[in-house]
Amino acid sequence: MEENKVIEAKNCFYQVTVQVETDDMETGKPKKTKEVHLVDGVNVADVEHKVAKQMDGLMGEWKILQISVSKVQYVY
Repeated sequence: MEENKVIEAKNCFYQVTVQVETDDMETGKPKKTKEVHLVDGVNVADVEHKVAKQMDGLMGEWKILQISVSKVQYVY
């Protein structure tokens, strides 16, 4: 039986809500959706940098709406 790998935050897990603007496939009109990202970071500035690096090159506009410390302690 394979063991699950437990990922503990090196620093702290942050929950980041990101708004992404894309074009609706059916209507072609701009559509805003929200995504929730779980990021391991030292502080809010570190988390912002990591999200920006991940979202770089994404087709469409995006912006961070909220960053909060997550209550998640482990990721399996």
